[in-house]
Amino acid sequence: MTHSTASLETFDFLELLYLLTDQGRSGVLTVFRPDGQFQAWLEGGRIRHLEFGRDRGTKALVTLMSDPRGRFQFDEGLSHPDPRMDAPLDEVTLELLDTLPPPPVGFDGPARFTSRERLARIRWTLREQATLQLVDAQRPVAEISVDPDARRLLEKLHRIGLLVSRKSRVARLTVTVTREVRGVALVDDLIFRRWKEDMVRLPQTIAVRTDDGDVYTLPVRSGNNLAALLMLPPELLMRTSLRAGDSVLVRPL
Repeated sequence: MTHSTASLETFDFLELLYLLTDQGRSGVLTVFRPDGQFQAWLEGGRIRHLEFGRDRGTKALVTLMSDPRGRFQFDEGLSHPDPRMDAPLDEVTLELLDTLPPPPVGFDGPARFTSRERLARIRWTLREQATLQLVDAQRPVAEISVDPDARRLLEKLHRIGLLVSRKSRVARLTVTVTREVRGVALVDDLIFRRWKEDMVRLPQTIAVRTDDGDVYTLPVRSGNNLAALLMLPPELLMRTSLRAGDSVLVRPL
């Protein structure tokens, strides 16, 4: 059992709670303050009880997060005699953020979810599900956020680390010529699959940027064992100023 304490001045309290729940810990996290004690009881990484003075449940967490200060300690292995909750931390935090609005998302383009497993554990309304589907469809955050309710949901998801900017991976490839295909560029299957994971769809075209700043948009498909090569048939090569041996930056569109 741990009895040493640390100050909340150097910790984000929500991140501390997420650290403990992500590790599946069981015990009680206590915050000592002049106005009383806050306690969060965990069991197998789930929230089982929240208490601060007379406040119980999410209201207790709201009271603490309205003025997050004090010293804390975590006592491993303790269980509450009469727990009033049994919820994943994500659900509790989303309810908290209804009262304490999070900061803006901070980016306008498409976004992606960081954990499908966490999303599946949360109970969503039909309207919230519609917003999640817009994210999956790669609609820009700025476009989704025209709806104030959707904007608030995106802000909350971003605050708890479930929503991040979708940034397609850029590959540094060497141009080479192929006669195996016509009218389409070939990129290694491993790179292609990583792009698909990022975009949640198969890329149809690529942007090829030279070191001189020229950019070309080309149709693309995957090929086996190409490593770091961008293979172009002669007719595509002739449409550009690219030459065999050029090193270029390639990203999916």
